[in-house]
This record gives sequence, structure tokens and C-alpha cells, in this order.
Amino acid sequence: MLKEHVLDLVYPDALYCICCGKVIDSTRPYRLCNECRREIRWATGRTCRKCGKILSENNPGDICFSCREHAHIFDMGFTCCEYGQLPRSIVFALKYHGRTDIGRTVGTVMHDRMEALRRETGLMYDLILPVPMHPEKERIRGYNQASVIGKHFARLEDMPFCPDVLLRSRNTAPLRGMTPEERRQILSGVMTLRNAEAIRNRDVLLIDDIYTTGATVDGAAEVLLAGGARQVYVLTFAAGADVVKSE
Repeated sequence: MLKEHVLDLVYPDALYCICCGKVIDSTRPYRLCNECRREIRWATGRTCRKCGKILSENNPGDICFSCREHAHIFDMGFTCCEYGQLPRSIVFALKYHGRTDIGRTVGTVMHDRMEALRRETGLMYDLILPVPMHPEKERIRGYNQASVIGKHFARLEDMPFCPDVLLRSRNTAPLRGMTPEERRQILSGVMTLRNAEAIRNRDVLLIDDIYTTGATVDGAAEVLLAGGARQVYVLTFAAGADVVKSE
């Protein structure tokens, strides 16, 4: 693709850190300088057994506060790191600044995360779907960041990638700042299944960039399960912090 080739020339893998812009070389994993890689809180310790976010040190349980308070429709979620300043800069460059080259890097991070989980749990799935954008929003942006990530991830996984199974049929307002309940209300009925045969009796892995309240992936999972999917898993690059409220 010409656009990707141009981005490769402007942002070669072995030149700049994708977080801070510091000059690096090809030995740096994930195109990150040593300092930025150390600063990111990777999901290598205790994680929520439902959504996969990193558990707080103040949380003695095996499920995050959000999942205790709000039930989810998807079967299980996984993430690569906690959403903080540096992951935010990566996601924003991908989503809002045309840096689709970063989507390939994020896809590699996700692949490595799932490889580790497969060794630990034996987790398997049959096909990979991106969380869809509304067509008008995708036309304006020029791409769906979840598809950019998912396409590269699926290639590394050597598994079917199905970007046209789900459709976001209503263009919703930005969800930032909304409560979990408000998000669920505004996302109710937003997703439409376009190809039920593709997911019937199959285990599906949904790909997105960020996990916050889970309302978006729950909306997708509801449609997929109603259409005949056997299990719906969720994988994101980053997930919000486990905020534990005092009793």
C-alpha cells in the first residue's frame, strides 16, 4: 500500500522511539527507547480474571473493582499494559495523527502478549475481528485503528481476520467523560452483525486499542453471541487502572 510505504520512509522502525521521539536503533523492542519501555506498566503481573486489566496492589482479589460492580457480556478480556501517559501518546498518534505504522507495532505487542498467554493457559480462538467504527467516522479519519492493529496481529497469528463481520450502524457521540451506565445506554443497539455464518459456533477474538468500561466490547459481544458465536474474547493494547473504592 502506497500510504504505508511512505510512512515507512518517514518513520522507519529503527530510528525514533514512538513515545518520546528519541533516536533508537533496531535492537530496541517495540520501537521504544529503554526509558519509555521501563516507564510503561506492562501486564506481566496480577490481572483481572474477567477483563484482564492490571490489578491494583490494594486489591487482594482476582477481579478488578469495575468488573465487580458491572457484569460483562464478553467471556474474557486481555490487555498488554495500563493506560497511562506513554500508552496514551502511542494510541493518540495512531488514532489522530495518521501514524498507521504504529498500528503494526501495537499488533506485534499484542501478538507477543497472546503468545505468552497461550503458553500459560492454552487459550485458542478461531478468528479475529476488529471493533468497528461508524462508516462516516472511518471515512473522515481514513482508517479504523482497530482494523490497522488487527490486520497485522492476525498476520502474525496466522489466523483469519474478518473486518466486515460487524457494522457500527449508528454514529454515537464521543464517550469520553461518560459514566459506565451512560456508555451502555448510548451504545445499546449500535452494533449490527453482517455475516452470522462467519462466527457461528466459533470462538472470536475482538481487537481494540483501549479498554475503559467495557461498554463498547460488550455491545459487540452481545451481537456476536446472539448470532451464534461460541465464545467472545477481547484483546486491547491498553486498559484503564483498577480503581479500588474504599468501603
